[in-house]
Amino acid sequence: MAREELLLDCPWCGLTNTRLTTIAAQQEIRDRQGNPKYWALLGCPSCGNAILIRHSSPNSGDERAYEMVPRSQTAESYVKHLPEDVSRYYDDALRVLRVGVPDAAAVQLRKTLEAAAAHYNIREKVLVKSIEKLIAEGHVTQSFAPVLQHIRVVDNVGAHASDERVDHETAARSLGFTTQPLRNLFEVPGELKELSADEGNEEGRDA
Repeated sequence: MAREELLLDCPWCGLTNTRLTTIAAQQEIRDRQGNPKYWALLGCPSCGNAILIRHSSPNSGDERAYEMVPRSQTAESYVKHLPEDVSRYYDDALRVLRVGVPDAAAVQLRKTLEAAAAHYNIREKVLVKSIEKLIAEGHVTQSFAPVLQHIRVVDNVGAHASDERVDHETAARSLGFTTQPLRNLFEVPGELKELSADEGNEEGRDA
């Protein structure tokens, strides 16, 4: 990593292809067996947060970073088996959050939850009421209930013009809160359905 700057995705704000600037040049740290590991401290010019990179040997000619701290949120936010209309809003939320528009992300997360509830024939005029109904019917775990107030506040700020803005930290937290019920509603049932199908195929082969 001889270059002073690298183009990577920021794991904090999600900005893609970001020119990360070197804060502290590469440092060699050896483990108990004497094996070297090489680290560099970089900074994101968008959100100002620091990122620790573990990279290849400076003498190897391979400048690809292969470990980033913190890790990217993209994989953690991925939800399997989302219906197309739900994934459209969810993917848009991820996209605008990565490029630094948290207000827009909050609006897309609201639409994501509304679309998700509609798949369970719940179409309340107020989003929080829809989520309350999802919980009451057992589609979403009761432990999600304390999050409702946070969703209500972010929903209102993101959807209406005012001096108050949704910052990146708040939108990222809302993304996490949205991801969990989506897994309850779609990923877990989808995985169980695939598992049941696989077991049925195995029984068919054994017969």
